[in-house]
Amino acid sequence: MKICVMISGSGTNLQSLIDASKEGFFRSKIELVASNKENAYGLERAKNEDIETYIIKSEEEFINKLQEKDIDLIVMAGYLKVIGTDLIEKYKGRIINIHPSLLPSYGGKGMYGLKVHEAVLRNNEKITGATVHHVTEDVDEGPVIISESIYIDYEKVKSPEDLQKEVLEIEHNILKKAIKHLEKL
Repeated sequence: MKICVMISGSGTNLQSLIDASKEGFFRSKIELVASNKENAYGLERAKNEDIETYIIKSEEEFINKLQEKDIDLIVMAGYLKVIGTDLIEKYKGRIINIHPSLLPSYGGKGMYGLKVHEAVLRNNEKITGATVHHVTEDVDEGPVIISESIYIDYEKVKSPEDLQKEVLEIEHNILKKAIKHLEKL
């Protein structure tokens, strides 16, 4: 499969996918890294690996680029903007997203990154985790592909940033597993 990874920030999930690809964890190839932010550090990660980058200015142009590159799968890996219905329709069943909670809990519009971890800690949850799901028009409500949980050790986890680090390890692990799983379908 030819993959486009969509990012908005530092690209740690992207880096984990690049590393998994180099290790032969999955056969798919990352052909394109797209971002809505020109200064996203993840774009540098892509350039360091000679992966083409693209700044999303309009959905129509982006869809044309995806078709030009013959992209099979779109992986939203820290892309913090809700995507449009045209893209979802064109790539129905072929867009996945990583989310830093056990969906459906702590999902939906406005729930991303540290906001999720703040809410989890504020509610004194005992368990949290991450989920990879198919993208639909309803934010964070598409069918789950894989999720993994951890118990929150409040002796170690003192801040949302501490929790984010623990959940990020899960994200890195399950995102590559989801791609490997989708290759078999």
